[in-house]
Amino acid sequence: MKIYIDIGKREKRGDFSGYFISIPITQKEAISFDNSTKAYRVQKQVLVKTKIMPNDLQITSEWDSIIIEDGNFVGIEHIKWHDMDKKDWCNNEIWETVSEMPIPKKLNMKLLKYSEITKKHYKELNKFSKEMKEFEKLLLKKFDYYREKL
Repeated sequence: MKIYIDIGKREKRGDFSGYFISIPITQKEAISFDNSTKAYRVQKQVLVKTKIMPNDLQITSEWDSIIIEDGNFVGIEHIKWHDMDKKDWCNNEIWETVSEMPIPKKLNMKLLKYSEITKKHYKELNKFSKEMKEFEKLLLKKFDYYREKL
């Protein structure tokens, strides 16, 4: 299972009080756990269009997304984001939030804990194999649950 975890300006300043974790269902659908600027929510997003992002487009923000698979760091993707309310233009893809639900407080706290470990130590995750297994097990369980609910 591939997991995308965003690392933005807050994290680079040492603030790990939020997260955006995305898990693809297919190349055109994803379940995302969001505790960032918009809300504390889990959402289903679908790719509605691929379109080259113009150089003169007003960028809302940009960050790096680390990619984790089977408890290992596999890469980084730089993201440029243009906010379009229920749609997000990320690099050359336009994603739409088609459904969402609030994240329960207990789950939010667990995701904060594991995402902080992952973001702080993504280059040396082998030292945190126990935590990464717990994190992936939790995400898989919640991914399956919300996939059915959303």
